[in-house]
Amino acid sequence: MTDSGGQWSPRFRIVLIAIMLLLGIAVTMVSTILVTEVDKSWTPGSVTRGVLSAVLVLFSGVYVNLMLAAILKVWRDPGSANRSLAKTVKDVRGWLSETPRRIGIALTIAAIVAAGLALRPSPPPDTGLEAGELIIMTAFDESPSDPRTMLIKQWNQLHPANQAKIVAVPGEPDQQNARMVNDAKPDGAHEADVYVLDLVWMAQFRHEGYIRELDRSTLTGLDDFVPKVLGTCVHDGKLWGLPLNTDVGLLYYRTDLPEAVKPPTKWEQYFGEDAAAAAAATPGVEAANAAALANEEILTVTALEAMWAAGGKTFGENGDVAQNEDKTTVQLGANDEIGLGRLAAAAHDDNVVVTDEVRSTTDDGAVRTFAEGRTLYMRNWPVARDGLRDQVEFRVAALPTASALGGQNLAIRAGTDKPRAAQALIEFLTGAPSQLILSEIGGFAPTRQSAYDNAERRELQELRTALNNARLRPVTRHYVEFSRVFRDGVAEAINDRSGRLKPETLQQLAKILNQ
Repeated sequence: MTDSGGQWSPRFRIVLIAIMLLLGIAVTMVSTILVTEVDKSWTPGSVTRGVLSAVLVLFSGVYVNLMLAAILKVWRDPGSANRSLAKTVKDVRGWLSETPRRIGIALTIAAIVAAGLALRPSPPPDTGLEAGELIIMTAFDESPSDPRTMLIKQWNQLHPANQAKIVAVPGEPDQQNARMVNDAKPDGAHEADVYVLDLVWMAQFRHEGYIRELDRSTLTGLDDFVPKVLGTCVHDGKLWGLPLNTDVGLLYYRTDLPEAVKPPTKWEQYFGEDAAAAAAATPGVEAANAAALANEEILTVTALEAMWAAGGKTFGENGDVAQNEDKTTVQLGANDEIGLGRLAAAAHDDNVVVTDEVRSTTDDGAVRTFAEGRTLYMRNWPVARDGLRDQVEFRVAALPTASALGGQNLAIRAGTDKPRAAQALIEFLTGAPSQLILSEIGGFAPTRQSAYDNAERRELQELRTALNNARLRPVTRHYVEFSRVFRDGVAEAINDRSGRLKPETLQQLAKILNQ
């Protein structure tokens, strides 16, 4: 280790310097790691680790700076082997009193702390649900017999920290839309966390920034949704909601008459000349069809279905609308005009519809007319089934031609402070078990394939057929205004028996689409 003159040998000095370097590297690494693990919480363990980290960082800063001087001393002065402890301590004090040395220690400590903070792992995403009440704004009332209410009660039992509450929005669809917009807009009331949106409102709420994109990373079972239905929640590859229930037109036909009523194979058999002939030949009925032509959304739907039945292509199956080249007017084809003409003629034929009531008849009014046995047929939504129980014998069939796709989607308000909890709620309400409950108990058209596969209700397969043939209504963020102008024009075309939309109506529709 030392030679005869009391000096360290070159080999020993190299070993000693290597040990000092390794020790410096070790204490620096350990102190840096401790900095990365410092916890902000004030637990006994975290406080102990914090104190230990501070002590070791300070030691590392001092050691690294003294180590450099010590290495030079050992290498240049082999006689350090004879240095007394008192002399060594005196030299260390002298080094520490030097201003450059203190600055070096401070910079070393700062570097260790900075490196530790930079290497701290990003905290894992918070997957817990934010506590607090969840408000669902919807058009349906909180009724004990409504399966949607039943599902919300189940959620509340499972999630005591996230009780869901319904805020019902009264009125017609246009009024409901206005109420939800007033809540969702930047200066709105911001009462809701979740909206139950008619699918035709999705473009509006998405474009205006009223709703937020869903986190796909936590979602499972998306492939179980009916693709056409889930597609109403998707735009540019982003998912903006989940479908609560879908809707599609079904044809209800009587089974309690002496002469068997068969499912129609074409529009005319329940809404045209063939229907009139069948009604005239059937004692005890007033007309063929319990039609609903009140100036509400059902009139838009009925007009579109009449145009599609005639082969019209102005309103495409994916929600596109044909316009002229300079987009100044919606361009009706010959078949579209034929379809509207047939609808206008049917609305004035006593054998086809109950003419003195038809232009004020809503969906609910049509159910009453059919339930009273006054007609052979009724085109209505799946939920109409419950209103007919024990009143009239009937079966259902898919429409022979395309029906308008309806339904309601669940979307999260963009500014909610409980996005994870809100998404968990809509996942629960749209899950496979919930969809089966909505279908089997509530009569709603389910949105998941599994609900159709496991259904016990016979008409569910007819509903699935109708759903596969359904078409979207015009997709526009101004749908509410578009539908109002369109059905006003249709109502006028029916009333004056022309069956033709006026040029100014078509021009106004194009203006709405392009604004």
